[in-house]
Amino acid sequence: MFYSVLRKIYFDNARELLARSLPVPVLQTRRISQDFELDGRLEKPAWRTTAAVRIEQSSRSACARPELSTHVRSLWSSKYLYLSYECPFTKLTVFDPPLTTGKRYSVKEKGESLWERDVIEAFIGSDPGNHLRYAEFEVAPTNERLDLLVPNLPQRDFQWNSGFESAVSVNHKSKTWSCELRIPLQSLSEINPGLGTRWRLNLFRCDRANNASLAWHPTLSGTFHVPERFGTLEFVE
Repeated sequence: MFYSVLRKIYFDNARELLARSLPVPVLQTRRISQDFELDGRLEKPAWRTTAAVRIEQSSRSACARPELSTHVRSLWSSKYLYLSYECPFTKLTVFDPPLTTGKRYSVKEKGESLWERDVIEAFIGSDPGNHLRYAEFEVAPTNERLDLLVPNLPQRDFQWNSGFESAVSVNHKSKTWSCELRIPLQSLSEINPGLGTRWRLNLFRCDRANNASLAWHPTLSGTFHVPERFGTLEFVE
């Protein structure tokens, strides 16, 4: 008991204070000249040309979970923004069977929404004049997916349709699942990004078997929806 109190005072509080003072992280998305079809396996040469960032901290506390460290990479073309996730797991927690039409969410009933199982998520804000407006994308290990627009919390537009695509591959032998997303740029902004464009971004992963709600840039809150804690997506050559 005494040790737990000391840890809270000296270690956990110090870790959260450090997380609040760290620089805003940056994910560079590299330009490609040719679009490609998704298969979820991340074996395309283009993925090896861009650096990964890691989702490995508890979103609430910034506590490190290296055993669940999830690698994310990004590419962009004249039409699409691509994201890839590589996720170690011990056990998958999903809706079975997956929903193939419509969107799985409930604003009233607990346990009925896609984000209440294993998912990867990306929150993307492209409007430099309104940091409260952003799009949310979710994909489960079954490739069940959900997109919505957040114009200004607590408002959420579940009828919004970005037209994004995804593909998932699950390797039960290596205990990893991987995912590719392809998001039409026109769904995110009326003006296509160019070299040097910087959008707001945060990346998340939920792993229910390990009680993990992980973030690229921890929100230090009980919710992922903290736009003030977004990092940066930078469009590069």
